Amino acid sequence: MQLQEIKKAHFIGVRGIGVSAILRLLSLRGVVLTGSDSARLDEAMLPAGKYHEGHDEDNVESDTSIVIFSPAVPVTNVERMRAQELGIPQFSYPDALALVTSNKRTIAVSGTHGKSTTTALLGKFFESGGYDPSVIVGAEVSGWNHNYRHGDGEVFVVEACEYRRHMMSLSPGVILLTNLELDHPDYYSDLADVMQAFRAYIEKLPTNGKLIYNIDDANLRDITKKIDVETISFGISTAADLCAINILTTSDTQSFTLVWRGAVLGNFSTSLPGLYNIYNILGAVATYLVHGGNPEIIQGVLNKFNGIGRRFEMVGKLGSAMVVSDYAHHPTALSAVVEASKSRFPQKRILTVFRPHHRERTSKLFNGFVTSLLTCDSVLLLEIYDVAGREENLTVSSRDLVAEVLRHDPNKVITFAQSIVEAAQLIRSMVNEYDVILVVGAGDADELARDLVM
Repeated sequence: MQLQEIKKAHFIGVRGIGVSAILRLLSLRGVVLTGSDSARLDEAMLPAGKYHEGHDEDNVESDTSIVIFSPAVPVTNVERMRAQELGIPQFSYPDALALVTSNKRTIAVSGTHGKSTTTALLGKFFESGGYDPSVIVGAEVSGWNHNYRHGDGEVFVVEACEYRRHMMSLSPGVILLTNLELDHPDYYSDLADVMQAFRAYIEKLPTNGKLIYNIDDANLRDITKKIDVETISFGISTAADLCAINILTTSDTQSFTLVWRGAVLGNFSTSLPGLYNIYNILGAVATYLVHGGNPEIIQGVLNKFNGIGRRFEMVGKLGSAMVVSDYAHHPTALSAVVEASKSRFPQKRILTVFRPHHRERTSKLFNGFVTSLLTCDSVLLLEIYDVAGREENLTVSSRDLVAEVLRHDPNKVITFAQSIVEAAQLIRSMVNEYDVILVVGAGDADELARDLVM
């Protein structure tokens, strides 16, 4: 199917962060939209169309050109079955992303952590540099159409997820790799399986393609050996093509010097906290520079960029305590955001509220979560968020994490909550003991953060 053939599109799972971006893209092309979702819809957040709460075969109209569905939607879904009966082509979100980027110079941002922030930053650099890019990112970005930026230029920057090897649907000319760990143990058997998938992914690059990668990540160094395309590295290591040196951190900013292929570009600063955000900036800057970007616009972009939705986002206050929401759901990411909170709020009393995401992930990465939780000053741990269609009959519970943390540190302040409602009650009852409420997790953790400040 060609993009211009789409006159009417039906979306299953319109609340999905990726699906909704395609929805917005097609809306701007004048495509008639229909859609549905099992969750409550806020139509004010969606482009004009006909939307339904819940799934029904009648939601799929016979003159529909294409059905685009979230990868979480099974083939047994009544709307997918109806589309099959009507002979309507069906595209998963990854396949739809490949379709809409097929006539552009696609830059795909992949890796375990930092994809969304790096994608947004790279889009902002290209935007300010006059490239007029299109961008699809897995979070809301200030100044754009939620999670999508429409551009008339040749560059299309996309966030490419590794879950179920979704990134393999794309055919980018440039791949930016942030880092690499095991994060989806319900799909990948082990880290070696993840590394094999990413090696196959970068081997898809054309001979004139480019690979930009974090040289400080041992797993990336491993899979990028003997790759037959141009490689550009970034990192704190001075062996990188782009490196950050003289990093200084205060409660308000981080400053650093950028060195590009041996030449000092200058001193820069950002309001984004944490070393992980230095890496996000490095990845975006390296990719921008290798495309001929102007170094003089870098600081201007960093001055205006305060982050994206659900990434160390300060959502408001509960009493006098600042409430911060973050999407971290992997032990490494949890540790990074806890470290960032301590650097951003030195000498402050911080309560980390964490909801693990997916029982399989919690079980397979259990020891890593325990280590991360031990770095927190005080913890409120919610019961694990179950992911529809991705849970096995596992009995692991957040109570097990609490017990193991206390076994390592009997004096650790750690409390268990069975539900979001119970967590909110507990937080409100002890908010006067804290200056910062750091709410961390995928799933509905962000809803808790926002409910606290309403």
